[in-house]
Amino acid sequence: MKKKTLIMAISSLALLSSGSARTWTSADGSKTFEGEFVSSSGDSFTVKQGFNKRTFKLAILSEEDQKWAKAEGLKVAAIAENKKAAAEFAESDFGKAFGKLQKLDGKKLVKHELEAAPKYFLLYFSASW
Repeated sequence: MKKKTLIMAISSLALLSSGSARTWTSADGSKTFEGEFVSSSGDSFTVKQGFNKRTFKLAILSEEDQKWAKAEGLKVAAIAENKKAAAEFAESDFGKAFGKLQKLDGKKLVKHELEAAPKYFLLYFSASW
């Protein structure tokens, strides 16, 4: 259940960051269309128009839109990779220990779930003699 919650949280962030509808311009500048960017790979890109997803060749876009789509495609790929890493981390023994993670919200502690796999850890050890 915790794994599903973690994946849902990361997916929600990915959906929020993937953008909203954008006006795309043709290579010759004569035509435009609206669509929400979904992904980009190789020489094609996918946009969502309403409930339909359509895939086009990058060559039909203006140079500026091609650069934007390629850059955004790299961001989407990084988010997908981060989701995969977070899911793998959540399944590890060390990741399962993070299921009890809490954060300070005002004056009380509340349950907190990781949105991404940690890159660094700080180990604090205290002993009283």
